[in-house]
Amino acid sequence: MTTQKRRMSFILLVGIIGLSLVGCAAGPGATAQPRSMPGMLQAAGFKPYTADTPQRLAYLKSCPKDVLVTHERRGQVCYAFTDAATNTVYLGDSAAYGRLQDELDAQEQKIRTQIQESNPEFWSMWEDLQGGG
Repeated sequence: MTTQKRRMSFILLVGIIGLSLVGCAAGPGATAQPRSMPGMLQAAGFKPYTADTPQRLAYLKSCPKDVLVTHERRGQVCYAFTDAATNTVYLGDSAAYGRLQDELDAQEQKIRTQIQESNPEFWSMWEDLQGGG
């Protein structure tokens, strides 16, 4: 998979997770909410670093929000995700990226499962708003 395709895949998955976080509230039978992106990054092996110098802070502010940026040097790929709210940059290698991708795939599957589940009380709560009853 090319770097551009990986980046686009990551952006898409981050968007799906973001939408699930701001979507409707979970019902009584829903599974646990997805973890925050910083939590998933750390669980995957990304290491957090505080932007504690003017140069690092300027870099952090120049990065696009909620996007994983790849940097390559001497054949090594480094993945960087910035969290401007906490002035933190999460850095990971290809192995950490692979674990993150697995976690995002699992989260996407959970979201699909939640979407497919039906709450038997749905119609009694919302039917009148949809032109029924």
